[in-house]
Amino acid sequence: MGKLNKEIQEVIDKAVDNIYREEIYINDKHEYDYHKNEVSNKITVHTLYYSDDEEWGYSLKKKVAMQLVDDGDGIEIIGACNKKHISYLEAEQLHILLRLSSTHVVYKIAEPSVKKEF
Repeated sequence: MGKLNKEIQEVIDKAVDNIYREEIYINDKHEYDYHKNEVSNKITVHTLYYSDDEEWGYSLKKKVAMQLVDDGDGIEIIGACNKKHISYLEAEQLHILLRLSSTHVVYKIAEPSVKKEF
């Protein structure tokens, strides 16, 4: 697993107990918590935490699941490792972070249109 650079990690460590985390629900179940931290005018860290739901083991509850660091020139994903094959859980976490970090974009999936002629 990758690590945040030291400066960014120090900023996050100082605020970790006082940060507001948004709850993420999947199929009406509190699965994750999310926090967006603007470390500087260019760097934003998006962090996905495991919730405190009983589904997660004690060692995972409230721990970092995955992070996405946007430096204005691209993103670094921390937690999915540099591998070609990721688990469904890692794919779901990455999907959530990518969607949340793209708040200026609205995604819509259109319903298929009904064919009138065959």
